[in-house]
Amino acid sequence: MRERNSATSSSQSQVALQDKADLLRQMDKIAAEAEQIRQVAHAFERWHQDMISLMEQSKAMHDRGDDLGSIVRQLIMLSLNAAVEAARAGQTARGFVVVAAEVRSLALKAQGMSSALGKNLHKSDLMTTATFQDIQAGGKMMMAAISGLDTLIRQLREKIE
Repeated sequence: MRERNSATSSSQSQVALQDKADLLRQMDKIAAEAEQIRQVAHAFERWHQDMISLMEQSKAMHDRGDDLGSIVRQLIMLSLNAAVEAARAGQTARGFVVVAAEVRSLALKAQGMSSALGKNLHKSDLMTTATFQDIQAGGKMMMAAISGLDTLIRQLREKIE
């Protein structure tokens, strides 16, 4: 009977060692997966920085758009003043009236383009902000998942060893 208990004990030890080795291999696989997720999280961090840069560029474009709008408004006023002065001069300034009208027409077209640019920049801002928030949230979720995996791996190793 003693030999049988010894054989059973030896067999159980081998099974336990095999189970432990299998668990350690599975934990190594989980750790490798966690590392891949960690690398994706680093990509999210780069995207986050890229989005900050994109938002700064967008602000600079808004500033340039505002400058353009100011120039267009000044051109419209200038063309109106030129038309008034040409009207005062009478027949001798008829050519100048045509030039003033053409400048005004171009200024009004530029105003329309400036307005469309502003609307497109606004749409771009909305999309950029939404994407920025999604990247931030995704990065935080990944970091939480990685932290959870690391804790789980550590706890399992402690139990196995």
